[in-house]
Amino acid sequence: MPLFTWNSSYSVKVKRFDDDHQQLFNIINELHEGMKSGRGKEVLHDVLTKLLRYTERHFTAEEAVMKELGYPGLSAQIDQHRKFTNKIKEVADQFKAGTIGLSVEVLDFLTKWLAQHIVGVDKQYSDFMNAKGVA
Repeated sequence: MPLFTWNSSYSVKVKRFDDDHQQLFNIINELHEGMKSGRGKEVLHDVLTKLLRYTERHFTAEEAVMKELGYPGLSAQIDQHRKFTNKIKEVADQFKAGTIGLSVEVLDFLTKWLAQHIVGVDKQYSDFMNAKGVA
């Protein structure tokens, strides 16, 4: 059973970003499933790699739309995105160096960030983007 299941409470009312966020759920669930099967450390490298690719693609796309539309919360979004990306890079570097192997800590960070960022920050752009014709 997945740790996170997508539902409408996570929707930002912009299909392409909802689709992207669902991919993040899938990545987190992949780590959770690996941990449940005793392979958390084994799957952590792949999960971190996928997360870095995800952040590069998704954050760039999200920020480009916000910039194009003149979203007033863009600088706060960029700040949040950079902090998340830097944290994932830091964890990946620690994993490569052998100084971190606890996938439960990574899972905890990811689940908290997901809930706080999507529900607390990303949902703020929903009405703005919808009013500009982005759905």
